[in-house]
Amino acid sequence: MHEPSECPIRVVFADDHPTTRAGIRTALQQAPDIEIVGEAADGVEAQRLVAELHPDVLLLTW
Repeated sequence: MHEPSECPIRVVFADDHPTTRAGIRTALQQAPDIEIVGEAADGVEAQRLVAELHPDVLLLTW
């Protein structure tokens, strides 16, 4: 396994299904170099979080 970076990757993710969000959250929390900074239930909320939090990555499901 690799060492976590000094600056974690800041992630906002979005999905409209609570169960799917829970699975994504669990998976991302396992990565030592990822920091979840926001979670959204729809695109409008995701846009607001991105504007407010300036994450490195926005993960959207289809």
